[in-house]
Amino acid sequence: MTMLAETVLRSWKTLNEVLNDLREDQLKELIFWELDHGKREDIVVRLHQRFNKLAVARERAELLAQIK
Repeated sequence: MTMLAETVLRSWKTLNEVLNDLREDQLKELIFWELDHGKREDIVVRLHQRFNKLAVARERAELLAQIK
């Protein structure tokens, strides 16, 4: 288990404490780790929700930057 996964995916409490501070790359790492090892559907869904929120915000900013 990676140090990040070991710390963050220990419980819902630890996940919720750091979820808003995680970057896209870290979320992707956690999603793939959970799919391979933990296999907890609710955790994967929550990580993916947060990942998508960040990705959409980044993509929108990139699109709008092309207009300016």
